[in-house]
Amino acid sequence: MFCFFPNFNFNTFIKKFLVFLLCSFSVLLSACSGLGPPSQPSAIKQKSFRAPSTAVTGLNPLKNDHAQAEEVSPAAGATASSTAPDVTYQAMTFPREGKSPELRTFWDNHRDILPKDYALVKDIPTPVYKMALASTAGVRPVAMLDGGPGAFRWVSLEEPFTVKAGPLRWFMINPSQYVEDKHLERFWPSTFKGVDIVSHPLEGRYGWVVFDSYTATEPGKIDYFDGKLVKKHTLVKILETRHINGWDWHRIEGNLWLEQRRVALIKKAERPEQIPPDSKWIDINLYEQTITAYEGDNMVYVSLISSGLPGFETEQGLFRIWAKVRFAKMGGGKPGKDFYWLEDVPYHMYFFQGFAIHGAYWHNNFGVKQSHGCVNISCLDAAWFFNWTLPEAPADKWVINRKGKDNTWVWIHE
Repeated sequence: MFCFFPNFNFNTFIKKFLVFLLCSFSVLLSACSGLGPPSQPSAIKQKSFRAPSTAVTGLNPLKNDHAQAEEVSPAAGATASSTAPDVTYQAMTFPREGKSPELRTFWDNHRDILPKDYALVKDIPTPVYKMALASTAGVRPVAMLDGGPGAFRWVSLEEPFTVKAGPLRWFMINPSQYVEDKHLERFWPSTFKGVDIVSHPLEGRYGWVVFDSYTATEPGKIDYFDGKLVKKHTLVKILETRHINGWDWHRIEGNLWLEQRRVALIKKAERPEQIPPDSKWIDINLYEQTITAYEGDNMVYVSLISSGLPGFETEQGLFRIWAKVRFAKMGGGKPGKDFYWLEDVPYHMYFFQGFAIHGAYWHNNFGVKQSHGCVNISCLDAAWFFNWTLPEAPADKWVINRKGKDNTWVWIHE
């Protein structure tokens, strides 16, 4: 016999009961299959510090960011000599860099360093027109931003605003060259900057964290959930180092530990004997991914780099800067394969054939190998090194001096 209560809705009861059964079944299934809290996403390990001799794994860099200047032939590629460890790490996922209003405001106030804004070409190919048009129907473009599938292209903007024509909006990328705004995505460069040692001496051992990293409470332990998050490019003081299971672990303030592949150490280099004691010279440590300016034996400035990826290694040896230019286009690769084209790359300093130290506005991965052989540094660092190095290069003209007795030395090594 069934008992019915006032206001009882049998259909509603059945629906709720079915939902209860379904939820219970889901919980039981999760328990049986070992599902618990979702695991942290795996970060791709790109920095090959003291790596075991294994095949390169997990490399997923922002592609094709180095080029040789158009006027200079590229150096012959060297064979790969360093490998990345077959290890994955846990890391947080953050929004895409280069889009924040703070970055835009910063660079609006620093037009003396970067007078133009930059945009990624989202669509390949993208048509270029002579003027801003209300409609492109039946109008032949004057050029195409192409390079085949996977091409990596950036343009500089003549004006930081769009021009409206009818329902369409346009960016002017060069005089009498307009691209519809839907084909471009604006980004602003990193504001990362190294340390001026003269103004801010570093007492003790320091290094930069090169990935967003969770610290450990003791060396050799991975604390995914209990560790403290240290953001990328945080400068930390190294208080102690211990070698655990084949890797160095560094203790920082707060009794927290970081494994060595997460940190680029600042190390004082010995001046090569070929460099006179009173000379300016640059030390580039490919092992730590750091760049240091010296006057004689005194460190004056230090920062992070992104050198060549495996297969595109940065040339090693002792060189002198032979050519400089403040802004120039860079390009290379083969259409449809690894083509890249970058407009108004800032602060080129060529030290060997087509290899240069230069600013990179298209990524913020300094401290990690990233390039096709050049030495990428931040735009702020590039401006500092460009003004400090010799030969001097006024205005925007190329300065070439292959035999200058005062040209700044560059020492590149592992």
